[in-house]
Order: sequence, then structure tokens, then C-alpha cells
Amino acid sequence: MWIVFLASLGFIFAVASFIGGFRMVRRTDHVEEAVMHRINGYITVGIYVALAVIFLKDRFSLFYLSLWTLGLMVHLFKLFIARKGLGVRYGGYVGAMLIITWLVVIFSHLPS
Repeated sequence: MWIVFLASLGFIFAVASFIGGFRMVRRTDHVEEAVMHRINGYITVGIYVALAVIFLKDRFSLFYLSLWTLGLMVHLFKLFIARKGLGVRYGGYVGAMLIITWLVVIFSHLPS
């Protein structure tokens, strides 16, 4: 049951990072928002990796490994876009993909 809590916490951090990213693009003079956006992003990726390790420890298969790796690639793709300076143009789309990824993680771990 605590894996659902951890996934929900990751979703909250992903949404906070998404909103912080939009605010950071609009107002570039606020350094604090940029720092909070980065901290939220790092915590989100950390929680994602922790969930992947916990899940794969219990039910390992190449199919699940490829799905978790694909989700991590979406996170890394978002970092790549931001580092290249394309965050203003494409950051919202990839950020929305990250939120959808987190929704899939939450709903796939809900107890049945």
C-alpha cells in the first residue's frame, strides 16, 4: 500500500515541477523559482527510480524493465530539451507527458 503513497508523492512533485517550470519561463528574474523547479525535478526522478527498483525487485521481466526504462527516458528527454534551451517551445508538451507517465504509475499500482 505504501508504494501507492510513494507514487502519489512523485505525482505531486511532478505537478509542482511542471507548474514551477511554467512560472520560471514567464519570469526569468526569480532565481528561487528556478532552484525549486530543479529540486522538485530531482526529487521526482529519485522517487521514480526508487519505485522502479521496488517494483522490479518483486516482479522482474524484460517487459516491465522496458516500460520503466521508457518512462525514465521521458524524464531524461525533458532534461535534454531544457538544457538545449528548447524548454519554452517544447517543455509544456514533455511536461504533460511526464504527468501522464506519473498517472500511469499511480493507477498501475492501485490495489485491486
